[in-house]
Amino acid sequence: MHCNEDDCTKQVYARGWCAMHYKRWLRTGSPIRGERQKDCAVDGCERPAKSRGWCHGHYQRWRNTGDVKGAVPFRAAGDCSVDGCDRQRYARGLCNTHYRRLLNTGEVQPDKPIRIVTGEGSLSHGYWKIQVPGPDQWLVPGAASVLEHRLIMARHLGRPLYADEVVHHVNGIRTDNRLENLELWTTAHPKGQRIADKVAFAVRDAGSLRP
Repeated sequence: MHCNEDDCTKQVYARGWCAMHYKRWLRTGSPIRGERQKDCAVDGCERPAKSRGWCHGHYQRWRNTGDVKGAVPFRAAGDCSVDGCDRQRYARGLCNTHYRRLLNTGEVQPDKPIRIVTGEGSLSHGYWKIQVPGPDQWLVPGAASVLEHRLIMARHLGRPLYADEVVHHVNGIRTDNRLENLELWTTAHPKGQRIADKVAFAVRDAGSLRP
């Protein structure tokens, strides 16, 4: 199958485009050379588009959490001045984490995800990591903390997970660790979500928004 773009005879790589047009779309929001989406694709956002048709802030939200969170405003009064960061300012217009990075490295490193810690665990790269309760220690030999979705699957199976086993989030939301949203895969499976699953969740979400 050939690329959907006119006069392109290259084989389809993703989304109906060849690798070149697909990667151009990832960078600019358009597969056409020289054509760049001007404004962020998120409704109501007037910031310039940077990546995948989104502004830098919405792109970072998507990169870190899998959701652009279009309804969440940027830089409310008192928030960190780094795009996409809604943490409280601490010093120099930055939250504590970005300020410490600036002091230690000379850069705020806006592309580096922030590890969020709560009383229930910590969020890093979009996944919840929790302390392992005593009764579950045998499921994760030698580990004091573990990714929550892996522990939930190990509990369900009644055994530790093997090194080549991964726990897949059906709807793509890494913090949705309900057992019905988890599947056991091996590293031989491709990454990402099935088209059928994505369509099903899109239909479900659209239905929930109807009056």
